[in-house]
Amino acid sequence: MGFLTACSTDVDVNAPWKEQTIVTCLVDPNQAVHYIRIHKAYLDPNRNALVVAAIRDSLYHDPSRTKVWIEIWKNGVLRDSLACTPMDSVLNGGGGIFPDTLRLYRFSSPLVGGLPRLDSSAEHRLRILTPAGQSLSASLFPIGRNNSLPGGLPPGGNLPPNFGGLNWSANQGHQVAFTLPANTSRYNFSIRAYYDEWCADSVPPGPPPHPDTPGLRLRSIEWPITTNGLNPGLGLITRVFGKNLFSLLNASLAKEPRTHRRLRGTLFHFYWLDEPFGTYLEVTNSSPSMSDVKPTFTNVTNGLGLFAGRRAWPDPIMDAQNPGYPFSSRFYRQALGGIGTDSLRLKYPDLNFQP
Repeated sequence: MGFLTACSTDVDVNAPWKEQTIVTCLVDPNQAVHYIRIHKAYLDPNRNALVVAAIRDSLYHDPSRTKVWIEIWKNGVLRDSLACTPMDSVLNGGGGIFPDTLRLYRFSSPLVGGLPRLDSSAEHRLRILTPAGQSLSASLFPIGRNNSLPGGLPPGGNLPPNFGGLNWSANQGHQVAFTLPANTSRYNFSIRAYYDEWCADSVPPGPPPHPDTPGLRLRSIEWPITTNGLNPGLGLITRVFGKNLFSLLNASLAKEPRTHRRLRGTLFHFYWLDEPFGTYLEVTNSSPSMSDVKPTFTNVTNGLGLFAGRRAWPDPIMDAQNPGYPFSSRFYRQALGGIGTDSLRLKYPDLNFQP
């Protein structure tokens, strides 16, 4: 005789509510101003959840009675305290069943030499005191800036030299070497390939495409190299091969006889994550085999949520403000024309890539 046993997973969603505070904040040293979302979660047993969700007071603590600040600790000494001020941000298109504004708290990086800087060697502690007297806390060490290294290069590493352009048809590929910034636990490394696309019927006389070619568009495709990779410690040397990029282009782009293309170049992109953020992604992306309930992760004491660090190179906000971006970025490498894409044109002629 066999017996089946199971844990009880019954939950009374309308049990007497208990106020729970949820915190969300990703600190990026690239930015001068940082934002924290702090809201409440509970159900009122006497009203529909959709009705409660539309009531502003049910979502947020009263800002006049809520205290939020950042403490900066170094070598066991409190060095500074940063005020976090409330603000309302309007959601584009409205908030659906929710109010069309999002309440956030913001704080600014301290100025060092006239420039905003977060000290990667200092612990940054988030402190929250709610109107009900609930005390919440979380802490992080910001991802390092590595300002002493050459601007635009991975810390302690290098990208393939630009010179006349990268030959993506080369069998040996291209070497990328780097170590990770301070306080990085995991990383993403990808390459964004940029290419021109135009209709062959619209090309004026002369070598195409002209800048004024009707229908000329700059397009891009993301080529993931490493996703949520673990910190390699002393450093990492890897190779990227054009044959893999060309295979991705073939699998992703439409084969249209009158559409012509030309590979312009590639942008090397790095995304650094600290330990809490990396762990959060690993846990929430896991696939439980016996349950459809995802495991939870929080590093907020007396609450729920995530207070973590990240950093992207190139800076997706500041760099993109340059009119010449992405071609002006130090992370960009132009593609070698002609022989640089020979194997792309020979193996995948239906893509109509031009020399």
